[in-house]
Amino acid sequence: MSVGDRLAERLLDACALVCTTGDEGPICNAVEGRYRDRGEAVARVGNSVVVGPVGQPGRPLVLLVGHLDVVPPTDDDRTPRRETVDGEDRVIGRGASDMKGGNVVAMDLFEDPEVRDGSAYQLALVLYAGEEGPDDGNELRAVLGEVDWLHDAALAIVLEPTDLEVQAGCLGGLHALVRFRGRAAHSARPWHGRNALTAAGGFLAELDTLGPRDVDVDGITYRDVFSATQAWTDNARNVIPGEFVINLNYRFAPSRSLADAEAELVGLVGDRAEVEIIDRAAPAPPRLDAPVMQAFLSSTGASVTAKQAWTDVARFAEVGVAGVNYGPGLTAQAHQAGEYVPVAALAEAHGTLRRFLLG
Repeated sequence: MSVGDRLAERLLDACALVCTTGDEGPICNAVEGRYRDRGEAVARVGNSVVVGPVGQPGRPLVLLVGHLDVVPPTDDDRTPRRETVDGEDRVIGRGASDMKGGNVVAMDLFEDPEVRDGSAYQLALVLYAGEEGPDDGNELRAVLGEVDWLHDAALAIVLEPTDLEVQAGCLGGLHALVRFRGRAAHSARPWHGRNALTAAGGFLAELDTLGPRDVDVDGITYRDVFSATQAWTDNARNVIPGEFVINLNYRFAPSRSLADAEAELVGLVGDRAEVEIIDRAAPAPPRLDAPVMQAFLSSTGASVTAKQAWTDVARFAEVGVAGVNYGPGLTAQAHQAGEYVPVAALAEAHGTLRRFLLG
């Protein structure tokens, strides 16, 4: 059986356990049982598991990392299947790209006796719950808190969908409530009040013309971008709103701290409205100078680009571990109806990572 066929079969089994965010118990049980039956060292934290380390002690530790949860399925991907579409062999199923495909590649490599015996690295497998939901439900921080030897890792490879690119570091992110104040009045007599919604017009027009800003970090170009993602009033239709709230999302390059980014956001709004920061996610630097990262980049030969999003490499950065995003999934397929991954991409990611691990 070819590598692609083997990975496709494993992925079909994985996609059969859908396990949306908050309901990872069944797939976590299956993963834990698989490795306990194999006699591996397994640590369980909530619905997350850490397996290993394996390999020769004293060698640099590399973590193969993925999340177990997926977003809710659609009718187009609820039933996993393998199909050829436009000449391309695909596995279709919820999470095929984001990121069960990456998990299957990681598990297959971790179980490969040639990799275990011949790698220049020790390996550990980290599969955690809650990535697709709110920050306080993400179990990776708890895993890193309870399994403290993970902090000794030389590199964490997060197998998120990256289109087979090496995507270094990640953006930071802020969500802020920008609150415009006015004075409510009857809509038949608006001159008795001050319309908070239309008072925000100039700010919204500015956002509409405010394009992304390129920021270079260690030779990699990230893009800063402000986006209004939600807006609302709380009034009847015949009332001039006395308050209008915009959710302003700021994604920023890993060249600044959270405090710096908050100051930039507040400065953009100025004295036009009140600002309340309600969600913060620190960025992660690319760490291209880390020795094992250098070996990874040299071995893969893949294109190196910025991770134009937030990922859990940032949580590894918090504990001093260099992290990188690399996986077989297609970024354009994440959360899409009829989600799929090409079988060829599974095989290519597997081959690239195996080459790195075997040196």
